[in-house]
Amino acid sequence: MSPTGVKATLHVIHAADRPLQDRTYPLDGEVSIGRDEENTLVLSSDQASRRHASIRPEAGGHLLADLGSTNGTFVNSKAVKERRLVHGDVIRIASTVLKYVVG
Repeated sequence: MSPTGVKATLHVIHAADRPLQDRTYPLDGEVSIGRDEENTLVLSSDQASRRHASIRPEAGGHLLADLGSTNGTFVNSKAVKERRLVHGDVIRIASTVLKYVVG
């Protein structure tokens, strides 16, 4: 369970990187996403920035933040800079598609 008391995961729905396909990442703390090997979720796509986005616990849920990426971060097909996630949100970074699941 995350520090917010909300048990949530990030499911990889689509990824060009076969090893990522169908993986699940628990959101127990801050998750960083991007091309750099230091990220929690590493994307090899040239369309992903080195430090593309992060998801961090916030009271009662999680907050997605674009970290100044070149090609943007999308939630439910809309470009976002920052957004509080809700169950079922679909996140796209480069060609990787993730689903935010609570419970």
